Amino acid sequence: MNLKIMKFRMKILVLIVFIIAAFGVLNVCNTLYKKANVVKVTVPEGYTYEEVGKSLQNAGLVTQKDFINEVENWSDNNYWFLKGVPNDKHKLDGFLFPATYSFQKDATSKVIISKMLETFEFNMKSNKDYITKNKLNIRNVVIEASLVEKEAAKDIDRAKIASVIQNRLAIKMPLQIDATIIYIIGDKKKLYNKDLAVKSPYNTYLNKGLPPSPICNPGTKSINAAVHPAKTNYIFYVLNSKTNEHVFAKTYAQHIKNVAKYIK
Repeated sequence: MNLKIMKFRMKILVLIVFIIAAFGVLNVCNTLYKKANVVKVTVPEGYTYEEVGKSLQNAGLVTQKDFINEVENWSDNNYWFLKGVPNDKHKLDGFLFPATYSFQKDATSKVIISKMLETFEFNMKSNKDYITKNKLNIRNVVIEASLVEKEAAKDIDRAKIASVIQNRLAIKMPLQIDATIIYIIGDKKKLYNKDLAVKSPYNTYLNKGLPPSPICNPGTKSINAAVHPAKTNYIFYVLNSKTNEHVFAKTYAQHIKNVAKYIK
C-alpha cells in the first residue's frame, strides 16, 4: 500500500479517535453540569398554589409571584381533567400534584406546572376509568378530596370523612367543614362563632353544597377516598386529640356526646 495513503488513513483514524474522545468529554461535562444544576423540591399534600409557589421560591427556582401569575392565567387545556373546569384563577386548584420533583435551576413556571399536571394525570390512571364509567365530575371529586386532605389527621379516617361529605350532600345539609373557614381567614388554633359567619362562597357553614373550587392540592390517598368513599350512615365527626383520629356519629344526639367527651 502506498505510504502516503497509509499516513493519510492514520491521520483520519487519529482525528476520529480525537472527535470521539472530545464528544465523550463534552457529554460527561454536560451530564455533570445538569446534575449540578438540578434542584429537588418537595410539594406536600394539602398545599395551596400560593404555598407551592413559596416552596419553589425558597428552593431557588421561580419566584412565588411568577408562579402564581402563571397558575392563575393558565391556558393549556390539553388535559382530560381540565375539560369543563371554569376558566378562572382557580382553574388549576387541586390538580398541582403533591410530590418530590427535580427541576433544572432555570426551569420556568410553565415547565414546572406542566410537570405537576402530568404527574396528576399519571397518578389518576387507576381512577380515570371508574370516574368516566360512573360519570363522576372530576372537579367535584378533587374538591371533595381537598376537604378530606385538610380534615383527615390519619389515613384510617379519609374514606369515612368522604362518606360524611357524600351523606350530607345527599340530604342537602351544609358540610360545616372547619377547613373551609381556615381557607378563607387563614390558619387559627381555634375558630369562633364570628369566624363561622364570615361571608364567602367557601363558607360551608353558610352555604350548602361543595365550595366553588378545591381548597388545596390533595394527595393520592385523599383522591382515592373521594372516588371510593366508605359506605356509612355517618353525618357527624369530631377529632379525638389523644389519638388524632376522628370519632363518627349517625345522629346529632350521639355527636353531642362525642363533642362533650373529646372536646375539652
